[in-house]
This record gives sequence, structure tokens and C-alpha cells, in this order.
Amino acid sequence: MATEFKKNHGQVCETWSLLGAVNRATYLQEAAPRLALLTGDANKAKRLFNHLLSAAPMLDEEHRMTGATGESNHLYVTGRGKTMVIGGESARAIAVLGQLLAALLTGNEVILHCPSQDEMCIESAKILYEAGISDDVLSVANDSQTVTLLYIDRLAQVAVSGNRQEVQAVSQELAKTDGMLTQVISVTDMDGLSEMLTPDYLYRFVTERVKTINTTAIGGNASLLELGT
Repeated sequence: MATEFKKNHGQVCETWSLLGAVNRATYLQEAAPRLALLTGDANKAKRLFNHLLSAAPMLDEEHRMTGATGESNHLYVTGRGKTMVIGGESARAIAVLGQLLAALLTGNEVILHCPSQDEMCIESAKILYEAGISDDVLSVANDSQTVTLLYIDRLAQVAVSGNRQEVQAVSQELAKTDGMLTQVISVTDMDGLSEMLTPDYLYRFVTERVKTINTTAIGGNASLLELGT
């Protein structure tokens, strides 16, 4: 049973990743107005959420690259994988939920952890579930210790909101972990949220990949195949 659960869990998360940012944004746009009401400043939150979600078409773009003769190469981005969204004691709900939307928009599996705002986490997860986000893709882990969660297997990145000391503490703990390198995405400006407004913010949640197609083998210049004979 456990094996079947893990298999299904992986399939659901992969389906979410392959859905495309524009399609993922439709789910998140449905939830955004209700999430904004949890922040204490709904108008500001709506502006931030709309700003993030408006970048969905850009995330779906593929860029043609120069390659060898007989090849077609396209650069695209995809979610990095398992992502933890952490809110420190000093974090504001708008920053935590902004990071949560960013992580989901970019196609990642997300674990939400903000013990100081437990009710907000539970309610935001409920809103996203009702909008169609699977509980395989989003889970809340406020009943666990932050240090313990940072040692989760195959944790690709941690999006942490809080003051510089809280971000530094998370970074130092991650430096002690084994396995894959876990990236830290920090938001410390709780008033202006300046980090989330930079052009490269969403790209910190993704990794680049290249799709290569052998165009010769599928109907390109067949004479190229004779060059080695």
C-alpha cells in the first residue's frame, strides 16, 4: 500500500509539473482573492498575486538554440522539485503566501511550514484544495520541527520569509545536510516585498532544460546520413 501511495503521489506531482504555468495559473487565480483576505491587506496582496500570476506565459516560453546540423534544440524551464515554504516568527502572511503561489505556479511540489501562523496555513491550504490543487502537490507540516523538515530527502529548495537572522539560521542548517544542494529563496523585506518584484524572482524556483530532436532522423536532409560512409 505504501509503495502504491508513493507511486500515485509521484504521478500527481509530475502531472502538476507538466501542466504548464498558464494552466496552473488558472487554479491559482481562482484561489488568489480568498488567499488575499488572509493577509490583513487584501488590496496589496491582490496586486502582488496578480503580478506573480501574470508571468505565467513567460514561464511557458521555449527558446530555440543554435545546435549541430540535423538537431533542433529548445531551452525551457521546469520546476526544481520538492519545495518547502517557511514563514519565520517575523514573517507576514502576504510574504508567505506570495512565496507559496510562486512555488506552485512554477510547478513544484510544496510543503508549507509556518508554525506561528498555523490557522492561516490550514485555511490557505483548504482554499487551494477547493480550487483544485491536490493534497499530493501541497501539504502543511506545522506539527513538525523546522530543523527536522530541512533534512527531508530530495528537498530541492526552501523559500523562507522572515528577518535576516531567520534566513541565516535556515541556510546554516541546510549547509549541514547531505545529498543534493538545496537552494534558499529568501524574502526579508516585509514592507515592500522588493525581492518578489525583481525580474528573476520566479526563475529562482525553476531549473533550465534543453529538448533536443534529431531532425535528420525524422525527415531532414537524409544525405547527411551518408557523410560517414
